[in-house]
Parts: sequence; C-alpha cells; structure tokens
Amino acid sequence: MNVIHSVELHLPGDKLPGYYAQIVKGIANTVTLLDRDKTLLFVTSEAEAAEIENFVQHYRVETDRGIWLALEESWEVNERKFEDYGVRTRSGSRYLDLHLAAVMELSSGGGDSELAQAREQCEEHSAAKQHKEGRQLLAVDREQIELIEGIARAYRCRADLLL
Repeated sequence: MNVIHSVELHLPGDKLPGYYAQIVKGIANTVTLLDRDKTLLFVTSEAEAAEIENFVQHYRVETDRGIWLALEESWEVNERKFEDYGVRTRSGSRYLDLHLAAVMELSSGGGDSELAQAREQCEEHSAAKQHKEGRQLLAVDREQIELIEGIARAYRCRADLLL
C-alpha cells in the first residue's frame, strides 16, 4: 500500500489567477509533485510536505497537511460514498484520506466462519474495496471500525485494522 502526503493551500481570495500559477511553478521547482487536485498537492514524504509549507510562507499562504492512500487500479470504489473519503484527480488517480477512512482486512476466523456473508455485509459500509491475492481489504469510515469488527465477529471472522 502506497501511503503519501498532501499539502492543501488556502489561497487568499483577492489575488489574480496568475498568483496561484506562480506559486505552483515555484513549488514544482522545489519538490516533485505526484499529483494535484485543485489546491491539494500530493507528495511522497513528510519532508516534501514541509518544503512546500516553507516555500509558501513567503506568499503568506496557509496550509493543511494530510495523509492519503494512493489506490491501485485493483481497488473498486463505491461511487456513492467515495467522494466523502477521497478524491479522484484529473489524471484519474484516486486517493483515500486516511484522516477520515481506515483500511481493514477481513479474513476467515476458522473452519466454520462465513467470510462471504461477512464481506457482503461489510462492503455495504465501504467507500472502496480490494480483493487481491486472497486478501479482502475494505476502506471504511474511521467511525465504523467497531461496526465492521462486530459484523466480522457475528460471522466468526476477523477484521484487522491495517491503516
């Protein structure tokens, strides 16, 4: 799983459009941007996020940091819920906000577990899911971790928090 970092720029509203372009150009000369969604910039490390914050101080731009999971193509998103927990950039990349969502793995709890039923019920609550190499991963609201664990227990399965 590819965990990345973000810096969201809160630009002053009284500036011309070229002002933002000048800032982004300067940032691109400072760090390598993985991607962006409007004023949300994605980078690979905390150090790069700090470099962006240091650079934009000169322009008096306030920032917020975030931590995200870059979703691989194998992740299926629930279109009704995903936008509450993530973003899809113009480049088509999808990122899950790990301040809002958690990644959990569902697994069989033993011989008499009902993994298929547990998965079906848990997927109703998920923003995204991945079934890859025998692993059943779900991205759910952080507030629903206990719910997912309870559903798994009811079907004699396990739900482990990964991120």
